[in-house]
Amino acid sequence: MQRFDNYETDTLNAYRSRQRAAEYKSYHTKDWSWARICTWREQRLLHHELARYSWSADDRLLDIPCGTGILGKLLHSFPFHIIASDISPEMMDLARVEYPADRLLGCVQADITKTGFSRCSFACIVVLGFLHRVPLDIKRAALHEISTLAKRVVIITCSVDSPLQRLKKKFLTIVRRRHVSAPCPVPLQDIIIECEAAGFKVVRTVMVVPFLSAEVMLVLEKRL
Repeated sequence: MQRFDNYETDTLNAYRSRQRAAEYKSYHTKDWSWARICTWREQRLLHHELARYSWSADDRLLDIPCGTGILGKLLHSFPFHIIASDISPEMMDLARVEYPADRLLGCVQADITKTGFSRCSFACIVVLGFLHRVPLDIKRAALHEISTLAKRVVIITCSVDSPLQRLKKKFLTIVRRRHVSAPCPVPLQDIIIECEAAGFKVVRTVMVVPFLSAEVMLVLEKRL
């Protein structure tokens, strides 16, 4: 019950105020923070991975949970028509301006485990920084829903567990008492197993900032 309560308070209902949403956006895009450095590196890797594929204006991309639209500016370089989705309307209010206005089909409030979107309706789905925040049952439900919606490619980023990262976490709790680690990370191999069980082929895994960050990017392709 405690883990479910943490999911409710720390993730599902965590950004239901405009102030909290604005603080989140600033922390990842404006402040001199480690999160901003990781976000910059993440965006470079995302651009590289998306550029490996051939896309057209007929392709739709789903950014979920879109948060404050960190992915938005990158998508100006690609022809997708875009739907941004998040559980928090306050986050989406800040996200809307980041996407190419002529290709943003809408910002849709939805729970990633039961979105209501049509099956196989997105050529590409991007899921940034979500899976490490939720317990295993929510991870599985989200991956199942994403697999239902995806036609071709899914790109996920999440923090993973490892002996090195546990040591880093212990160190940070000593030197930075306000440091908040990912609440539900699991080993990379476990995430790969869950992705494969949901119907994906794991094409590539890339550490966003090797050794220094627990964040990994997984490039998935839908199995036919």
